[in-house]
Amino acid sequence: MPERLNQRLVLKSDLNPNDTLHLPTKAQLESPDKIIQFGSGALLRGLIDFFINKAQQEGKFKGRAVIVNNTKSGRGAYFNEQDGLFTLCIEGFAKGETVKEYTVNAAISKALPATDHWQDILTYARNPEVNTAISNTTEIGIALYKDDDLKANPPQSFPGKLTAFLYERFMTLGGSPQSGMLILPTELILDNGTKLRDIVIELAVINRLGSDFTDWIKEHNIFCNTLVDRIVPGEPEEAKQKRIEEELGFEDRLLTISEVYRLFAVEGDKEKILEKAPWLAVDEGIIISKDITPYRERKLRILNGGHTISVAAGFLSALDTVYDCMEDGVMSQFINRVIKQEIVPTLEIDQKMATEFADDVLDRFRNPFLNHKLISITLQYTSKMNMRNGLTFKRYYDKYGHAPELMCAGFAAYLMFLRPVKKVDDKYYGEFQGKEYPISDDQASYFYQLWMDADLNDPVLVNELVDKVLLNQQLWEQDLKNMGDFAAKVKYYLGEYAQKGVKATLANMMNK
Repeated sequence: MPERLNQRLVLKSDLNPNDTLHLPTKAQLESPDKIIQFGSGALLRGLIDFFINKAQQEGKFKGRAVIVNNTKSGRGAYFNEQDGLFTLCIEGFAKGETVKEYTVNAAISKALPATDHWQDILTYARNPEVNTAISNTTEIGIALYKDDDLKANPPQSFPGKLTAFLYERFMTLGGSPQSGMLILPTELILDNGTKLRDIVIELAVINRLGSDFTDWIKEHNIFCNTLVDRIVPGEPEEAKQKRIEEELGFEDRLLTISEVYRLFAVEGDKEKILEKAPWLAVDEGIIISKDITPYRERKLRILNGGHTISVAAGFLSALDTVYDCMEDGVMSQFINRVIKQEIVPTLEIDQKMATEFADDVLDRFRNPFLNHKLISITLQYTSKMNMRNGLTFKRYYDKYGHAPELMCAGFAAYLMFLRPVKKVDDKYYGEFQGKEYPISDDQASYFYQLWMDADLNDPVLVNELVDKVLLNQQLWEQDLKNMGDFAAKVKYYLGEYAQKGVKATLANMMNK
C-alpha cells in the first residue's frame, strides 16, 4: 500500500518533481501563517489555494493559510494527517492542447475545527501578520443569526465567528489602521462582501461591541465582493482515485480534480488589495476591478444559465454528464444554439467579451476529464432557474417581442423533470425509463401536489399546471405568465415531450 502524502514524503530524494508533477519546496513548507481560511471544500482547494501555492512557487508570497473547519466533515483530520498538503490534478484543454498536471499544494499549514479549537483560532486574530480572511461556507453561510452568542466557544454562524475574530483582533492590536484585514468571501451570492460586512456590523451593534469597533470595521477592513469560476468536482470516483494514486506513487485523501479555466474576480481598489495580498497578482485568472458586474453577468447567464436551461433536457434524453451532452449530436446543437442565439444577445455587456466567454464555456463543457453529473446540477433547480434564467427570458422578450424558443423548450423539460411520482419520508423521486431519480429541490412538495392533479397525457390538465406554475410569484422574480407567448410555447413543448419524448422533440427542433 502506498505511503500517505505528507511533508517528509515530498522532501524525499526518491520522489522528484517533473513536467507533470510539481512538488513544494522546503521554503514553502516553512512559510509562516498569514491567511485564515473558513472552509476547506473543493472550490477553495482548486481555485484560491491554487493561487496561493502558485504565488509561493514563484517567490511572490511567503505565507500559508490556516483552515477553520465549520463542519464536522472529517476533512480537517485529513489535512492534519497530511501536514496540510493535498494534490491538485488539473485536466482539460488550454489553447487547443490537452493539459494534465499534478501539483502537491502547500497553501495550507493546518486545519482547526472551530468546535474544538476556537481559542487556538483566536490566537491568529492577535497576529498582525495574519491579514487576510477567505471563506466559502456555501450560499447559506452568509446569513444573520441575531441571537448568535459572540462569546460562545465558538459562535454558531460563520459571520458570528468572523465578528468575534475581528473583535479579538481589534482589542488586541489596538484598533490601528494597519491592523485591518482583507476579507474575501467566495460564497456564490450577489454582493457577498457587502452582505458579509453588513452582517458583521449588525452583529457588533446587537452585541454592543462599541462604535469604535464598528468604525474600525468600516474604515480599515476591506470587504470585497468576489466572483469565482472554476469547475472543481472535488474527490474523484474510486477507480480514478486509485489510478491517479498509482501514477503518483502515494495515497492522498484530499486529491482534488479541476479544469484548466479559472477566474477569481475581486471588486475594489487594486492597490490597497495587493498591499494586503500580493499573491493576488500571480495569475491571469485573477481580475481586480472597481466593478466586476460584467464578469458576474457573463458567468451567471452563460455558464450557469446554459447549464440550467439544458440539464433537464439532457437528463431526459438519457444522458448522464455534461460531456455526454456535448458528445451527443442533438444536445450539443441545442446547448450551442441556446447559448449563442438566445442568451448571449440579451446580455447588457460587451458582446465580444460575451461571445469569447461563450466559446470558452462550450470548450469547458466538452472537457472529457470532468465527470460533471447532470443530476447534480439539478440541485435546487427552481431557484437556479429563477436566478440564472428569469431575467434572460424577460430581456429576450423585450428585445425581440416573442419568447425564446429554445429556452422555452428547456423550461418545459425542467417542468417535466420536476414531476415527482414517489415520496419517501421527506424525499421526492421522479421516474425516467423505469428508473427513479432524486428531486432535490425545496419546491419538490409543491410540484408533487401539482402533478398529482395533472396527467402528462391530458393537454388541458398540463396547460392548467403550466399556468399555475408561471403565476406563482413566490417562484419567479419575472412575470412569466404575461410574457407574450412564453406560456404557449412551454405548453406546446410539454405536449410534444409527452407524445414523442424529449430527445425526438429536440431532434426535430435542431433539423429545422
